[in-house]
Amino acid sequence: MESTMIGNKIVLARKKMNISQAQLAESMFVSPQAVGKWERGESMPDIITLNRLAELLEVDLNYFSERFGNQTNEKRSEEMNIHCEPEYTETIKKKPSWDLSQQNLTGSDFSGLKNLHEKLSSANIQRCSFVGSDLSRLILTNNHVRNCDFSNSDISYSQIQKSMLSN
Repeated sequence: MESTMIGNKIVLARKKMNISQAQLAESMFVSPQAVGKWERGESMPDIITLNRLAELLEVDLNYFSERFGNQTNEKRSEEMNIHCEPEYTETIKKKPSWDLSQQNLTGSDFSGLKNLHEKLSSANIQRCSFVGSDLSRLILTNNHVRNCDFSNSDISYSQIQKSMLSN
């Protein structure tokens, strides 16, 4: 996958939704600078972030692929909605699925992340980057945190309980 191609597709989908970079960043819990870098092809979101981005932009993950990106994702979405109860579909749209508890997040890049709070409980967090993230009031319970970069991150009022920490 080429980062410029993915960046262009992010721009197109974002503009189709009629939202700004800042609005997208807020919904994704990342900085507007991170969205700008993605769109310019200077960096790429990790797979977890890319999946969340696809949900917010109402596209399939294949949209970001060179090979499958030209298929109409709207048709696929309509087909899926036929089988869903209306209230279930509304719940999906309203509630972000950003809970990363009990996940193996080794090597993930969470730079610029905001509002994570307790959503990393019991996760394996090794060699992760949290550079410039707002992790205030984060609650880490039963985590394995090793060799992570928390440079320029706000960890005020955070709590670390029953976790293994090493550098």
